[in-house]
Amino acid sequence: MRDTIYDNTYLEGNKGNLTKLPIILCAVGGIVLGGIVFRLANGKVNIPINFEHITRKSEATIESSDNIKEFVFKLFGIDMYNPITILNTNYPYFKMFYDKNYQPYVAEKVQKELSATEKSQTKPVQQPQASIPQKPSEPAGGQLKEASSSITFEGDVEEKDQKNNPVVSSGKINITNETGFKINIKKLLNEPLKLAPDKKGPKILIYHTHTTESFLKSASELGKSNIPSRTTNNKYNVVRVGDALINNLKKYSIDVLHNTTIHDSDYNSSYVKSLNTLTSYVDKYPSLKMTIDLHRDAASEGKLRPVKKINGKNFAEIMFVIGTDAKLNNPKWRENLKLAIQVQARLNEICPGIAKPIYVSKNRYNQHLVNGSVIVEIGGDGNVIDECIRSTSYLAEALNDVIFRKK
Repeated sequence: MRDTIYDNTYLEGNKGNLTKLPIILCAVGGIVLGGIVFRLANGKVNIPINFEHITRKSEATIESSDNIKEFVFKLFGIDMYNPITILNTNYPYFKMFYDKNYQPYVAEKVQKELSATEKSQTKPVQQPQASIPQKPSEPAGGQLKEASSSITFEGDVEEKDQKNNPVVSSGKINITNETGFKINIKKLLNEPLKLAPDKKGPKILIYHTHTTESFLKSASELGKSNIPSRTTNNKYNVVRVGDALINNLKKYSIDVLHNTTIHDSDYNSSYVKSLNTLTSYVDKYPSLKMTIDLHRDAASEGKLRPVKKINGKNFAEIMFVIGTDAKLNNPKWRENLKLAIQVQARLNEICPGIAKPIYVSKNRYNQHLVNGSVIVEIGGDGNVIDECIRSTSYLAEALNDVIFRKK
């Protein structure tokens, strides 16, 4: 496209007509533009204006030749037989408007829209049950609000109230059933386990989806407020209890792995991260008969301290949590429940009262990879760490008796 407005070559042979320019501009421009403005202002299109008559009248008045019209267009760089020259003529004005006015306006508008979009995308997600620091640590003061249970976070966040779910019982076996699935305890208790066949390699994996869940350091902290419920100090969190369980399992010559990766720096993505860890172990060790995601429980308000006194000593209570396929595919959940029922039955025999009802959840909790996948919760955030360590001796005995003892 051309960048010039006027083509001066048209003026050279028409200098004699330049004296008529004001009359032409006034007659043609005034009448034509005035009619256009009037129409636009009133929104009407039915006002009859005979431009041909006006042109003939103007030409008669100024006694111009038939090429006056063509001269006027050429004067402004327009070829009346080539409409593209209209845009060509006005290109510099369009460019000036874009460079000086429109471009800054558009840039400002786009920036505002981008800022609004980024703000909406980075708005913090509401966490109705827990407020966890990005990097878990001992807070300087103030008690972190805990979920009612450490099992309540997987994918979409929803609150569970274990007290309002029905309890299924058979003998001394109790199950809190959050789902609508029918559970035949007696049948599962007597069926053989379908765990991985005997292969050389580790038999049990212990890991922690909520690695920073902590306990009281000593009995002196009982009843005190502002006691942290999370810590990266492995002397006082679930990692320490995992170590104790491994030591007790080794007494039965059971080969055990322990992963201590922190998966809950971002609490709501804990199960996504721990699934990656679990998958890597399952792929590497086909010998695994059981995977234990070791947690501790917590209350929505205050501290939870499920404890059983045995021979004058306090032992933290133990609860199995079994995920189902109510939300996500999990074809192994009944085999996992079968193992939990049989271990609970053995716990009831060797240490009556230490086992809490098994909790059957709508969530899956990464228990879909292998048979024998369970969550084990030992104690709560109100238990002293020593109480939880003591309980691992009974759990190790029950696991050995159910999984490895020759029947």
